[in-house]
Amino acid sequence: MLLCASVGLVLVVTGAWSLPHPGDLARAQGPVAATVPAAAPAAVPSSAGPSTPAPPPARESTRVEATLVPDKGPGTYEKAGVSVDSSTDRGRLYRFDVRVEKGLDLDPDTVARALEKTLDDPRSWRSTGKVRFSLVKAGEQADLHAYLVTPGTTDKLCAPLLTRGEVSCRAGDKVVLNAKRWVLGAEAFGPDVAPYREYLANHEFGHALGHSHVGCPRAGRPAPVMLQQTKGLQGCTANPWPSVTKG
Repeated sequence: MLLCASVGLVLVVTGAWSLPHPGDLARAQGPVAATVPAAAPAAVPSSAGPSTPAPPPARESTRVEATLVPDKGPGTYEKAGVSVDSSTDRGRLYRFDVRVEKGLDLDPDTVARALEKTLDDPRSWRSTGKVRFSLVKAGEQADLHAYLVTPGTTDKLCAPLLTRGEVSCRAGDKVVLNAKRWVLGAEAFGPDVAPYREYLANHEFGHALGHSHVGCPRAGRPAPVMLQQTKGLQGCTANPWPSVTKG
């Protein structure tokens, strides 16, 4: 799968405020910041002569947590140190480990657990009964290696495929996940990043299993997971799971 444009910095806001729409951030130039204007108080008419300017409204404080995605990184990695066995014994076992590029504000163990949870879900590729996945510590014997990296490093690891800083790919035994997509999701998929991450994992690991891109079978149907949903849905509805085929 392919995708992602250059964004200097991406700021994700949590707490009382809602996340900016991915499309708005992706179109921004330079550092991206989500700002929340404070509501101005209603004017109160005065009965004693000319009105006086209202004092500036007090700014409401809120906790802001940021995930920064630089355009480029050092090409060195933090290794996830967690391991989780597959919850099923059906199908060929694929062991995978996880690395996160240094400089990304993303915890490797947290990313690894998220990928493991997706790949071990009954709706994922294990639903075929032919394959299953186990997460191993980076450095142990593994069949596949997941890399969560900056757009620039994505382009390097995916070459000669043209990801142009926008998309992800599978390159040999490497499953290369573009951190820009992991943080922002994709406008075509919708504003909710969590199911997009499930789609991203299932799609790219699907390539590692030998699956190729497909189109939308019929408008209104859930999109096949091997449809390039980052780029568009072709009339289908967003769907992160290989087992979901009927609407």
